[in-house]
Amino acid sequence: MSGMRRDDIIWTVVITLIAVTINPILKSIGLLPADVFRSLGIFYPGLPQIVFGPLMAFLLLALFLKTGKPMVFPVIGFLRAISLSFVFPANLEHSGTLLAAIVAGGAAAYLLKGERSPSGIWLPGLAGLYAGLYAACNYLTTFIFGPAAQNATILASPLPAVGVVVGSLVLGTLLGLLACRLMQSSQSSVVAPLAPRFSV
Repeated sequence: MSGMRRDDIIWTVVITLIAVTINPILKSIGLLPADVFRSLGIFYPGLPQIVFGPLMAFLLLALFLKTGKPMVFPVIGFLRAISLSFVFPANLEHSGTLLAAIVAGGAAAYLLKGERSPSGIWLPGLAGLYAGLYAACNYLTTFIFGPAAQNATILASPLPAVGVVVGSLVLGTLLGLLACRLMQSSQSSVVAPLAPRFSV
């Protein structure tokens, strides 16, 4: 991610810190979404991803708009996956977050190389894609690496898992739209690298 301006670097550092510290901080104060859902009696495997997927989609799309660097998706996704491995030791299903980030980064790079300017829905759609994949890849890697009891719960009642993926996609798209609006209206962080190509 060479050629970044000073304010782009500051944004990157801040959003990276949020991505890698939000789970440890929430865990330390007992406010992890998994714990909150359990206290409400509505816990289901993978349900917390409907919170983290759209949130990360919002942050990463805003950073992509600010820097114009598709690599922010896989790089920060990789760092977040490492962070989650410390919060949840030996929990390899969280590697799905990295898979989602790689795909989203590839989609972002494709949009940048497009010969024609995509319609305004593509940028929020990119956030929705990432959020939906965040949840879907979490389930995929759960089936590969997760405990048998958890997989049995998902297979016995798959509709909530579908709802988590679809809900993440919808919320990610809505938050992506919000990110586009905020970045366009911001006076301190103008989307200069993408302004000639993207408009929302």
